[in-house]
Amino acid sequence: MKQPMTDASCEMLGDFFATFAHTTRMRIFCALQGQPKTVTEIAIDAGVSITNVSQHLRLMRDRGAVIAEKRAQNVYYHIADPRFVEAAILIREALFDRLRHEAEQASLRPSRRRLATVLQPV
Repeated sequence: MKQPMTDASCEMLGDFFATFAHTTRMRIFCALQGQPKTVTEIAIDAGVSITNVSQHLRLMRDRGAVIAEKRAQNVYYHIADPRFVEAAILIREALFDRLRHEAEQASLRPSRRRLATVLQPV
């Protein structure tokens, strides 16, 4: 049975989610889904400057979202836990489902023009 969220765990999650509240950090996260990459590779994939990527990676590393590993001359970054990707995919699917539901509901509601036409006296 899953444990209910405590104040401490809510605070921890809030801090973690704040890491991804910036679009650039989310792009970096998405760029790292496949395999470990260097700062240069991430910058190309995310469409962001190397300097900017480095700054964001530092924060992401400090908050436990990514891990840096030195291999020979290069430093490779990867997502700290594959469950972070699974959670992001789950959240994305929930958001898409919500958008689809809202679109379906909007298409079922009569438009103001149709409603005005239906309610006009004959």
